[in-house]
Amino acid sequence: MSENKRRPKPIPPKSKKKKREYSLFNWLNRFLPLDKVFGEKEPGHEERVPVKYFYYFGWVVLLLVIYERIGFQSEEYVRSSIKLKKEVDDLRAEYTSIHAEYMKSGKQSVVIDKVKELGLEENLTPPKKIIIKKDE
Repeated sequence: MSENKRRPKPIPPKSKKKKREYSLFNWLNRFLPLDKVFGEKEPGHEERVPVKYFYYFGWVVLLLVIYERIGFQSEEYVRSSIKLKKEVDDLRAEYTSIHAEYMKSGKQSVVIDKVKELGLEENLTPPKKIIIKKDE
């Protein structure tokens, strides 16, 4: 009886999807024999070490480039702050000297020398006070 029954055909196992091919690395491998340098093709174990970790390596390289750029920017910032500090010190010194000259130009002796060129002279007689008494 069991011989007359049809047996169902076994369902073939689904084929596994191929792993993602690293097209960039495979393209480079056409021109450069990187398999010979980084890995060997053994029968059954055709895994290439750089292909497996290529994107991780690229990520690390990207992080290193960003790290170097940040370091360069910080050095540039330090250089510009030192340059600005020197410029501020120069301007402060210039302000101090100009301020001292201005304060000196307000002295009576300096003013007299400048006024002599215009033909004016200093009054040597003291001023007279006018006093008005309340009684008068």
